[in-house]
Amino acid sequence: MATPTDVMKPALASGISDRAFRILYVLAVDMERGWVPLSSVAEQLEMTSHQIRLPVSELRAAGLIEHDRRYERGSTGRPTWRTYARLVDDNATEATP
Repeated sequence: MATPTDVMKPALASGISDRAFRILYVLAVDMERGWVPLSSVAEQLEMTSHQIRLPVSELRAAGLIEHDRRYERGSTGRPTWRTYARLVDDNATEATP
């Protein structure tokens, strides 16, 4: 039986916080959806939008995700800013000479 010290840590988790890794995991699971609203990521992790701000900044600084802010109408009809994120496309960086 493996002990906790025998379990390998994910390579990406070594330089980022636990919350940032959890956000990265949710984005990886939803990768086929493309741009994912950060509000839905926060809901999936049972966190508030304020609690995911710093971890999202960590992921952006590490170059693992990109974000997009859009001015949209909310469910109440009021215009508001919504932030979306997705994983950085590895193929785009590899194709660059």
